Amino acid sequence: MQDPENKVLLLAVRVGEVMLRSGAEVYRVEDAVTQVSRACGVPFVECFATPTGIFVTIGQDGPDAERDTFIKRVKSINIDLEKVSQVNAFISRLKAGQLTTDEGLSELERIDSIGRFSLPVRLIAMVLIGIFFTLMNKGDYQDGICGLVVAVVTYLLARGIERLEINRFISIFVSCFAAAAISLLFFNLGFGSSLAAVITGSITAFLPGVAITNGARDLLYGDMLSGVSRVAEAVLIAVAIAGGAGILLRIAPAQIQPDILTMHSLPLMFLFAILGTVGMSIVVNIPRRYLVVTALIAAFGWFAFEAFVYNGGSPVIGCFIGTCIIALLSEVATRITKEAATLFIIPAIFPLVPGIGMYNTMLFLIDSNLDAALSVGAQALFMAGSIAFAILVISSLARIVQVISNRLRRRLV
Repeated sequence: MQDPENKVLLLAVRVGEVMLRSGAEVYRVEDAVTQVSRACGVPFVECFATPTGIFVTIGQDGPDAERDTFIKRVKSINIDLEKVSQVNAFISRLKAGQLTTDEGLSELERIDSIGRFSLPVRLIAMVLIGIFFTLMNKGDYQDGICGLVVAVVTYLLARGIERLEINRFISIFVSCFAAAAISLLFFNLGFGSSLAAVITGSITAFLPGVAITNGARDLLYGDMLSGVSRVAEAVLIAVAIAGGAGILLRIAPAQIQPDILTMHSLPLMFLFAILGTVGMSIVVNIPRRYLVVTALIAAFGWFAFEAFVYNGGSPVIGCFIGTCIIALLSEVATRITKEAATLFIIPAIFPLVPGIGMYNTMLFLIDSNLDAALSVGAQALFMAGSIAFAILVISSLARIVQVISNRLRRRLV
């Protein structure tokens, strides 16, 4: 029979496991485990989390006190913001004394079994992603239709490969190879004007935006092991994405004409960002009640980026400005909804993720054009870094404001 402290340990580890597998940042996982343990009356808790595992020790205070340790390996991460939201609500209920340890374990099982949006809804999401991210990447309306078809086909292909339990990177490589093949077929049949816009728009759902942003945030927070691990994951995904598309384009016998970019007006780009982000929010399984809010947050950030770059500004600085707006609006939404800011930030930053930059970098590498690869790759890396740095700056300022506000409130009381 388990004693209460062992049950608390199991509960804390289970909370960390669900959050980590759902895409939460390492520091947030460690904080959640600590909150759960202390809410259950355990005075000593130490948690160390990495993207592949959680180490938790709990017990009583004192040098001679007995303590228990639990190590849990986490093999797969699949972004699921509905579960992150549910776990946050669960922790609040636990801290308020509304759940016992046994009830908490049962509630976590329920949360972990929550399903995603239905397949028809996810296909509609891929339609939105395929059309509007292609348009946001300077494709024309024919390119948008091509992107729609490619996005749906590659998503179904990726799901089929996942069911075979094949390595994730192989699945991405094959799916992006197919995306390039279908896009090239459309292009050579005379449909569309920008092959890069179609390919990058249709494979947006595969982009490692969350991995590279969370990796940079972990590095800036001092979590070196987690940061390096996530950045390495992002690099491998980028290699799989651009390698799958690039190899096909390299060996294709057809003559590829230069891309013709289409400049859309800023109001249209604002609308494209709203609709595209709705699709991406469905893919990462955001709670349904936040779909419109997140889409508007993304659109304001994207609008600021496009306006800055349109007037001759640097894309790196534009990314920083756009992400600052996204992070600031997310902090406001957090105060209103009592949710974690990550819930709004993750889907909202996808329009700013330098997908074309990563794609072009790999194409230049495949063509042995090292100078161009270094130049474009460095810009893409700096853009990703500016996204992470902007999130860190705004979240830090928000914490400072909250601490000052709490102190003033206590003094007035």
